[in-house]
Amino acid sequence: MWMSRHALGRIIFCGSRRLAIAVNPLAVVRTSPDVHHNSRRFCVTAERHEFQAETRNLMDIVAKSLYSHSEVFIRELISNASDALEKRRCAELSGQVTEGPSEIRITTDEVNRLITFEDTGIGMDRKDLLECLGTIAKSGSKEFMEENKNNAEAVIGQFGVGFYSAFMVADSVVVTTRKIGTDNDQGLKWTWNGGNSYEMSSEKGLPTGCRIEIHLKAGDSAEYANPERVKEIIDKYSYFVATPILLNGERINSLNALWTMNPKDVTKEMHESFFIFFFDDLVISPHLLQTDTPVSLRSVMYIPQHRYTMLEYAAKSQNRDCGLSLYARRVLIKPNAGELLPNFLHFIMGIVDSEDVPLNLSREMLQNNPVLRKIRKILTDKVLGFFQSEMKKDYEKYTEFYKRYSIFFKEGIVTEVDHSYKEEIAKLLLFESSNLKPGVLTNLTEYCNRMQEDQKEIYYMFSPSRSLAESSPYYELIQSQNKEVIFLYEPADEVESVVHFFLNYLVEQFVSGQFRDTDKKELLDWIKTTLGSVKVSDITGNHRPSEHPVMLTIKHEMGAARHLLRTGEIKDMEHLVFLQPCLHVNLSHPLIKSLYQMKRTDKSTAELLISQIYDNALITSGLLKDTSAMVQRLNKLLTQLSAGDKSTILTP
Repeated sequence: MWMSRHALGRIIFCGSRRLAIAVNPLAVVRTSPDVHHNSRRFCVTAERHEFQAETRNLMDIVAKSLYSHSEVFIRELISNASDALEKRRCAELSGQVTEGPSEIRITTDEVNRLITFEDTGIGMDRKDLLECLGTIAKSGSKEFMEENKNNAEAVIGQFGVGFYSAFMVADSVVVTTRKIGTDNDQGLKWTWNGGNSYEMSSEKGLPTGCRIEIHLKAGDSAEYANPERVKEIIDKYSYFVATPILLNGERINSLNALWTMNPKDVTKEMHESFFIFFFDDLVISPHLLQTDTPVSLRSVMYIPQHRYTMLEYAAKSQNRDCGLSLYARRVLIKPNAGELLPNFLHFIMGIVDSEDVPLNLSREMLQNNPVLRKIRKILTDKVLGFFQSEMKKDYEKYTEFYKRYSIFFKEGIVTEVDHSYKEEIAKLLLFESSNLKPGVLTNLTEYCNRMQEDQKEIYYMFSPSRSLAESSPYYELIQSQNKEVIFLYEPADEVESVVHFFLNYLVEQFVSGQFRDTDKKELLDWIKTTLGSVKVSDITGNHRPSEHPVMLTIKHEMGAARHLLRTGEIKDMEHLVFLQPCLHVNLSHPLIKSLYQMKRTDKSTAELLISQIYDNALITSGLLKDTSAMVQRLNKLLTQLSAGDKSTILTP
């Protein structure tokens, strides 16, 4: 007989085989002939049974290790009741029983520390009670628990919590039940009073279904008799259970589980109400995903309207929580499940529900579960595909989204180990370009489509602003060749990975040229000697038309160098030793021509001037950290130049 889970316990599966139920009929210790009467029910017999050793061990582990999470017993008992109701619905469809009400009723009594769960499900008979409430259905369970006695999560993940979760909070538990299909109203009563044994007896006058009455322990456990606390737990774990849940007669779960509905039937207003209710934010771009292969998956995902600041991004990147919550058959398994998406997509919020996910997953099993790995790949592929589709469908709308979340994509380019994902992320990046007006963004695909036939590089320039970029000597040189330049404004942009996947390589374009024989060696040697080998590791001269007298290149990648300067990992003159700068001198520039003459007539002012020119080049390259010394020198230089004919250096 097929049995996925009874109303009060779970059959354990291993791989594709259902494991044998271990029932010991000789566990009956005493049969009592006592007869009990009341106005409704008639108890015929009472039997006392000992819990098997494995069951007692599991009860101890659950009670001790899950104490801080004892609220899950409400989730477990609601899930069991929901399963029992589902089995009844199947029986109704097959015509085995007539249709009846389908609901889960929970009542609380704070004065007497009671909480009661009732369902109108399939119910249980004597065999079910023995198998589900008295035994762990797993061969080798004793050995497994002995080996993992210090790893409670492994044990709980292996066997499930189910009905035993009630033992964390209970002084006593009374279960009354009658299975559908019985010829009369006789059912069973199962009683546990806190020891290593339980009693079973027959009882008449019971409706079909199951009732669990829990007398709560004094102290912290007594809070579960408080209806407000119970509602909070239901909202957290079991709000989307398909069956109506009534707490003290009032229905709790009235909102539809949107991810189970046909996407065509879900309106924009429904999405907005759902998102605001659960996430307290406005939403853009709701997305429903439903698939049955390779795993059963239903999800609803949202992009919040909120725009992240750098501080918020740093905090979110640090805690690595995901905005998606993992559900199994509408029951919360884990909120903020970071395992569902890579870090660079953790801004996405919503719910993922899969019937293939086990209801009891430890943190270790979450990381290693093959079903979750498949879900992660499905979600990541679908989300990246969705963004690419949105870019093509509504570029303006995508641009607004990109301005909010570009920092996450750039993180993905740097940190993602899967190169196929890096390529997909690169297609989503947007930049300003020298060919477009300020504020208009383009992507790398469009850039490549506009490239000249003989162009083999992507040209990009890092600068705090466009105006500074366009005044750079590097930009001037590339523009003179009619090449399009991508502008990068944020530190996160300045990584080779951003464009690495569109061409075999990329370059930052620097100046190179032929030396002029006349007087060049004398001037270049003097500049290198004056500035020193730390500031000038190498020096070259050229005659390219440019508004800038000199330019700097370094042997290390410039982005990494600027990052070290920003973070303070290299200080003062240390950064120049690290950078090994090469100075490119424009011998055609009027200032350099005048400098050549000045070094012969006014060596002191010439030394101040070349130092200032050098610092200007550092500023242009974004490599000057401390400008205080430069300001003092500049004041001194201006003072000297303002005296007499020395100002003629400023004219050709």
